[in-house]
Amino acid sequence: MTIKAVALFSEGLDSSLAVKLIQEQGIELIALNFVTPFSVENKDKKKQETIIERAKELNVELKLYKVADDYLRIVKNPRYGYGKNLNPCIACRIWMFEKAKELMSETGAKFIVSGEVLGQRPMSQKRRSLEIIEKESGLEGLIVRPLSAKLLSPSIPESKGWIKREKFFDILGRSRTRQFDLAKKFKITNYDNPAGGCLLTDSSFCLKIKDLIDSNMFNIKNISLIKNGRYFNISNCFKLVVGRNKGENAGLLNLAGKGDLVLESVIKGPIAIGWGEINDKYIQIALEIVAYYCKGKENDLKIKFSLFPGEEKNAVVKDKMSEEMLSEYIVK
Repeated sequence: MTIKAVALFSEGLDSSLAVKLIQEQGIELIALNFVTPFSVENKDKKKQETIIERAKELNVELKLYKVADDYLRIVKNPRYGYGKNLNPCIACRIWMFEKAKELMSETGAKFIVSGEVLGQRPMSQKRRSLEIIEKESGLEGLIVRPLSAKLLSPSIPESKGWIKREKFFDILGRSRTRQFDLAKKFKITNYDNPAGGCLLTDSSFCLKIKDLIDSNMFNIKNISLIKNGRYFNISNCFKLVVGRNKGENAGLLNLAGKGDLVLESVIKGPIAIGWGEINDKYIQIALEIVAYYCKGKENDLKIKFSLFPGEEKNAVVKDKMSEEMLSEYIVK
């Protein structure tokens, strides 16, 4: 009978190498990828396409798990603290392995596979961190890390002879030389680097996240909004995002929800979305901010606005917001 395993799967090289090393031993794999709102800005769609294509290349079944608002509690209150910014890496890995464990139970899989490399990441891939993650996720002995297996205690699958430990490696630290050699062997190309992807390691983005948390507006939709433009903290109860280009403008329109304030310049200019407590004062501030980024002379800036999906109104903005005032609202 073929043994099944669940592999934590990303667009990175280490993940693909771990899959290949396990597949070589006749194990049937189910790849599990997590779709989070903290993917690198404006690359979410491309990332997902890359992962789907990579799974096809590796001939592995792919499961996409799209996180919901309940996942955000990990970011707000991480049990094992943050890294340099707001990255709750250990708590996040525990959560991911817990979900992998659920899939393992549903599919009859026997163990979990991970492309983690001992010492590659400063917070979540130290030996002690790996031990904590295994224990807290209820997977002690059931996580196989083929790239560093020879540096770690033998897993249950190795001890039981389901897989052969001698076919694995003892890769340690941040150097990528040995992985690149393996990539050539397995003919794996177009992979992302391991530093790649979480916006919670970006100090500028984390200022915006902290503001959402402090304002009790921390949810999946609002995180998606702040990834699509300049973010303005008008007050603790009203926020505004202004698109910087055509792609972000389109993204903001797609994210507009019932009751959101939608603003669009009649002439060439940005689209903006505001949310929270919407009143005449905040609408006027939003109009002046949008006007600041519009092409055209003052006293002749026409901007459409509406409470989505309501009837549009037109406003003529007499004065663009001053640069000094703008700097008081923008979060960057």
